[in-house]
This record gives sequence, structure tokens and C-alpha cells, in this order.
Amino acid sequence: MALIASLAVLFCTGVFCFLMAAFGQRALRRARVDFENDGERILVSVAVGVIVFEAALAILLPLGYLKPSLLVVILAIAVAGISEYRPILRNTAALLRSSLAGSQGERFLLAIVALVLLFEGLAAMAPLTGSDALHYHFVSPLLVLRYGFHPDFFLSHSFLTGQGHLLILAGLAAGTDKLALALLFLGGVLAAAATSCVARKWASRPWSWLAALVFLLSPVVFWQITAAGAPDIWMAFFTATAVLVIARARSNSQAVIAAIAGLLTGAVAGTKYTGCIVAASLLVAFFWETRSLRRVAIFCASALAAGIWPYLRNFAWTGDPVFPFAVRWFSPGRINSYALTSLLADTGASGHTSIWQLAKFPFLASIDPEHFGFWQFFGPLCLIFAPLIVLAVRNTSLWRTAILVWLASSIVIGASSGMTRFLLPVLPVALAAAIAGVAALCKMEWRIARSISAASIAVFLLLSAGGFAIYAGPALAAAAGLTSSEDYLRGRSPDYAVTEFVNQTLAGKESEGNALVFFRHVYYLRIPFLYGDPKASWAVDPARLSTPESWREFFRQNRIRWVVRSPEYPKDIAAPLEQLEHSGSLTPIAHQNVSTFDGMRILGIRKTVTAVVLQVSD
Repeated sequence: MALIASLAVLFCTGVFCFLMAAFGQRALRRARVDFENDGERILVSVAVGVIVFEAALAILLPLGYLKPSLLVVILAIAVAGISEYRPILRNTAALLRSSLAGSQGERFLLAIVALVLLFEGLAAMAPLTGSDALHYHFVSPLLVLRYGFHPDFFLSHSFLTGQGHLLILAGLAAGTDKLALALLFLGGVLAAAATSCVARKWASRPWSWLAALVFLLSPVVFWQITAAGAPDIWMAFFTATAVLVIARARSNSQAVIAAIAGLLTGAVAGTKYTGCIVAASLLVAFFWETRSLRRVAIFCASALAAGIWPYLRNFAWTGDPVFPFAVRWFSPGRINSYALTSLLADTGASGHTSIWQLAKFPFLASIDPEHFGFWQFFGPLCLIFAPLIVLAVRNTSLWRTAILVWLASSIVIGASSGMTRFLLPVLPVALAAAIAGVAALCKMEWRIARSISAASIAVFLLLSAGGFAIYAGPALAAAAGLTSSEDYLRGRSPDYAVTEFVNQTLAGKESEGNALVFFRHVYYLRIPFLYGDPKASWAVDPARLSTPESWREFFRQNRIRWVVRSPEYPKDIAAPLEQLEHSGSLTPIAHQNVSTFDGMRILGIRKTVTAVVLQVSD
């Protein structure tokens, strides 16, 4: 049954994609704009549909009635695109037939891509275990569903959620986090298709399928579309599609081309703060190709319409559109220096990047040994094949746009954050360019170079496939029902044992007040809670909560009835809380030894800690 349920959710996600494509194609047809091939047209159509879907939810969300609003939006999009259902099916079938009519090698690559997508899709259907997802990617939308649309200063990262999180919200509103995960997986599928489409502009179709396969098996990608639970992968799709559209802007002066390019750019900026850097590079590329202020104005207006909503939300709530990173200028009275310093360190914005580290960023080859994991590893192919790009590059609009967006985004992201994983949006463009270089090499008589290139790709694919099999094996077992969800979560989800203990202890007491918790991964909590670690809780400021009296008032103001210690309080707020324990103002009512991860989960080291639930005395 679990396998059938997983396949059913993936099928529903396919239906969602179909509806978005039909709506987008209807909009393109009404605007009298067309594209060179069916693949490019379908990608742009899906992008337009998803962007309109996200913007509609962003506008309706503050009004409440989320579930009825979601149903209305879906129905409106489905009805608006009904005339394009048959053309979309016809174009998709034509694409599939042309690929299957290709060479044996092409059919083999297509089959491998389909097989990889099947396994990655099933792995994505396992219960949620991504660390950041359990902390805020899924938690913030869940809290909106539970308590309504309002600022949550206890969860600082909730202000970092963007347009992509509305897809998570939609999946959760539909009643299952599997659908939310499947919508994130869909972003990976579309990003792979966009990678193939960009590569097809520069090389033959088998090479374009190879580019898609390399993309899907890159560790950072299979982590993103299976376990991470983050919408960043959608930025890769929007960026690659925007590059394709901007490349048409010089030869096509239609205002609608500028509008579509702007929508795609706004979608990138609206997903994540670092997306603004990629969006700026897309704007520069568009201006360079068009040299028209009028079209740039249309571009910017469309970008704002697509991506301004998270920034408007933050401005309305805090006075700072990029809260909390500019709060000292916009709303100095709200500043929490402790939490701000922690967030800057968490995003890499407070670190120093050397010239050598910066030079490696455009080749997606910079690794931070202090934060090692799948989220950094893009693979070495862009670095290895970078010199070969000179064999393929031409003075065309697509090459100019791709190179500018790739290099400018990489350098600025490297200089501003130093986080390699933020380069994910430009990976499709970088990989397509690298594969195009190898394709150009294979037309030459350099046998040794060709053999080395082929071996490099083969070794990368084999090692990555093996890494995926090891990493996703438990998730596949859970999605297929071979492992129960509870057993999977106990073995793979950080802080799950603590969560179970707290849920069991406080079950039935939800109306009595909130629980203040300090463990990071709170998605599976089923009782009212407030997050209290001052490193990621804007409401808990050690400078203002330095005495037992200030904590007593804090408990009263926020209806905090229980405090969960597991095993210790955060050190910067520990002293006054320990004093409250000693004075009897915090009374232990339950405790349990639980197993949790010791350090990074990827290392698999576990330890036993004691979790304690304390009751706040009246």
C-alpha cells in the first residue's frame, strides 16, 4: 500500500504539472508568442503557470481561508487552460516519439534518465528528514496552516521563506507532506529538462540527455530533490529557463518576451534572498542583449509582480523587506544582535572568502571542510571541462547570456556568502556549457583527450549512482513500505525521539499553553510550541532575558506552560533558567533517556541524552 500511495502522489504531481503547462501555454498563445521547439515551449508554459499559481496564493494567503483559496486557484487554472489540454498532450507525445526514434545510444540515455527519475521520485516519498526542512522549510508553512498568517519571531528563519515555500504550503494544505515533497521533486525534474534544453542548443540530442543525467546524479541535486525538503531546486529551473528566454530577446522585440523573462527572474528572486544576486545577473544580461530601457522597464515590472511578495510580507511585519539582515537600518528598535550574528554566520555572510576560494566558485568546486556534506558537492565536471568550453563557445546571444549569468552570479555569491550550495541555480547552465565543450572535443581528432573526457564522465556517473544508492536506499525502503515510517524516522530523523517523548507527555494538554523547546528539529511536534534557541529565535534575546524575573514575565506574555530541556539549556540563557529550576518555578514532570545524533547526521554517530519536561509554576 505504501508503494501505491507513493506512486499515486507522484501521479497527482504530474497532473499538477500538466495543469500548469496548459494554463501557461494558453497565456503564451493569447500573447501570440511561440518558441523554437516543443520542449522549450512546454518548459516556459509550466514556469508561467507555476509563477501565477504562487503569486495567486501569496495574494490570497493574508486573507485566510487557505484551503478554499487553494481549491479556487487550482480550479481557475484548470479551467483557463482547458483548451490547451490536447495540444500539450500532442506536443509531449511528439517529443517522446522523436527521442525514441533516435539512435540506440540516445534511447539508452533516455531510459537511464527515466529510471533515475523513478528512483529519485520514490526516494522523495519517504517521510521528511531534512534538517533545515524539519527546522523551518516545512515548519513555517505548517504553523501558518495551524495558527494563521502572522509573524513568528520565535522562528527567525520563517522570515527567510519565499515563494517556493508556497508549494510546500499547498502540499500540506492538501493534507499530506508527501505531496509537498513531490512538488519539490517536480522542480528537480523540470530543472533537469531545462538543463537538457540549454545543452541541446549547443550539442546533439544524446549530449543533451547526458547533461540531464549528470545533473540528476550530482550529489547536491539528488539530495535536494529527495531528502532536503527545500524549494531551492526550483531556482535552477527558473534560471535556466530565463537564460533561454533572454537569449531570444535580441531577435524578438515583443514586449511579452521581456515580460516572461521578468517573471522568471522575479521567481528566482522571490524564492530566496540569494536569488536576488542571480536575478541581478539576469537583468544585466537582458539589458545587454536588448539595450532598451522600455523593455527593461517591462522586465522589472514583471519581476516585481512575480517575486516581490515575500519582501512585502517582511516589510509589513517588520519594516525590513530582507529581515533580519537590514533591520539595523530599517527597524533598529527590533534588533536582536545575538540572533543576527548567528544568522549571518549560518548563511556565510559574516565569513571571509579568500581570492583562491572565490576563484573556485564559478567552477562549483569550492568545498568547506567545516560543513562537509552532499549539499556542497556539485562534482568536478564543470572544473575539469572548463577549458573545453572555448571549443564550443560562440558570440551568440545564448552563449553571452549563459556565461554572464553563470560567472557573475557565482562570483557575487562567493564574495557575499561563501556558501557553495547557493550556486545551485546556475548549475544547469554551467553543466550544459561543460557538456557542450566535451561534445565539441569529440568532433576533433584528439583521441587521448576524448578518452579522458569520456572516462571522467563515466567515473562520475558510476560513483554518483553508487552514492545515491547508498544514500537513498533507506528512503526507498520506506517509500515502498519495506520499512515502517516510524522505524525510518527513528533511525534517520534528527531529534525524532525527543519529539515523540514530548508529544506523549503533553498529549491532551494542548489547551493549557505552549511548550518552549530548544531542540532544532520541531516539524513532528504535535503540541503548541515556541522555539527558544536564541541562535535562531528572534524573540529569545539573551540581553533581555538575563534574570529569573524577566523569564517569568516572558512565560506569562507568551502563555508558556512547559519548558523542554534536552539535555541542557543553550549556554547563553542557561543561568537564569537553572535558577528557576532551583527555586521551584520550573518543576520537572517527566524525563526520558532518548537516542539522538551526535554532530552531523551524515556521520551516523549517535548518543543518549536525557530529555526533561518542566512545568512553569503559576
